[in-house]
Formats: sequence, structure tokens, C-alpha cells
Amino acid sequence: MKPKKLAVVGVTLIIVVAGIVAGTAFLIFPEYELSITTRDTDLLELGVKVPDTWEFEMSDDTTLSLSDLEGHVVLVDLMAIWCSSCAIQNGYLETVYDSLGDSLIIISLTVDSSETASMIANYKLEEDLAWAHGVDDGKFLYYFSISSIPSMVLIDANGYFRYFHVGLWSVESISSTVGLIQ
Repeated sequence: MKPKKLAVVGVTLIIVVAGIVAGTAFLIFPEYELSITTRDTDLLELGVKVPDTWEFEMSDDTTLSLSDLEGHVVLVDLMAIWCSSCAIQNGYLETVYDSLGDSLIIISLTVDSSETASMIANYKLEEDLAWAHGVDDGKFLYYFSISSIPSMVLIDANGYFRYFHVGLWSVESISSTVGLIQ
């Protein structure tokens, strides 16, 4: 057999064997599915309040202290301007903002350390997003060990971390979860 044909046959064989191994693994371990997975964690049992010192530089050149929002339910959207899933999540957040705006404060914070408040301001303007945007500068990123975006943290009116969600969060799920803690 010619060397080129032998190489093609070898690569094809490797791909077929890898496919068989992966397929067998999914049959043996069905809990690992090829789908978008999300993780919801109810944080109520931990009884952890938002640190009083957490402040964020916002896109409108103000500083937001989360302790000032006590008395309100707050949804913190951890995102980045380059994230395509975050852009999809923005559509869901627009619907939530329009329907629950009086009972829920939404704040989007970039977890990308290369993004500045002015970049976030431009993004907010270009995407025509109505809720507050700012820069996380590592607080949520490290506290929750964020490894995937979008991720969301729901804070109750008493200032306690209540839910942590990884991945896209549907309008229905956000609304029902907010309803549980109001």
C-alpha cells in the first residue's frame, strides 16, 4: 500500500475506534449526555450573605455596592461581551426585565479581566440593554469559581446568596425561581 493511502486508512481507523469508544461510554454512563447542561445550586442552606464590601465599577461611571441593594431581589448575570451564549441569555434577560422589572434588579457583570467599564458601556449601548452593566474584577469569578459563562447568581431581599446557575437560564426558570424567594 502507498504511504498516503496507509496514512488515510490509519486516520480513518483512529476516528472510527474513537467513535465506538465514545458511543460505548455514553451507553454505559447515560448520565453523561451530549447536550447543553446546566447546574442549579440552591444556596439557602449555606446561609451566606453578600459581603458588605463588594463594589463594582459600572458602565455609567458609578460604583455599585451590592449592600445598597438589600431589600431587593437581585439577579447577577456573569458574562463577557465576546460570549455568544451570553448574547442569547440577553434575550431571555430582556423578557425577564420587562416582566419582573419592578420586583427584580438585574445586573450584568463581565468576568473578562480585559474588558473595561467603557467597553461594557459601548456593548450595553450597541445591544440596547436596559439593565445595569459593570465589571466584576474577580469578586464573583473567584468566589463562585466561575468556569463557564453565562453564570448567574440570585440574591434574596435579605442580602443572602440564594441560587447559583451555570449555563443558559430560561425565562420560565428564572421567573419561577425568583417567585420562590419573594
